[in-house]
Amino acid sequence: MVEKAKRETERLQVMLSLKTHAFLARLARKGTHGTSIPDAAKTLIEEGIRTAIEKGHLTPDDVQSVQKPQ
Repeated sequence: MVEKAKRETERLQVMLSLKTHAFLARLARKGTHGTSIPDAAKTLIEEGIRTAIEKGHLTPDDVQSVQKPQ
């Protein structure tokens, strides 16, 4: 089961400034956006994508063209 989950999730390595890393660590300690630095980063990225969709920066065609991994 774990192997299937790994195949369904493509990973991306991101470089962040030390200051950004510190902000994510603070959010993780507060628990407002997750309980770990990766969780906080994921939450903020997903919120940013939703905002971009709501504001029209990403069109319905952009959203539909992104497919779930097979």
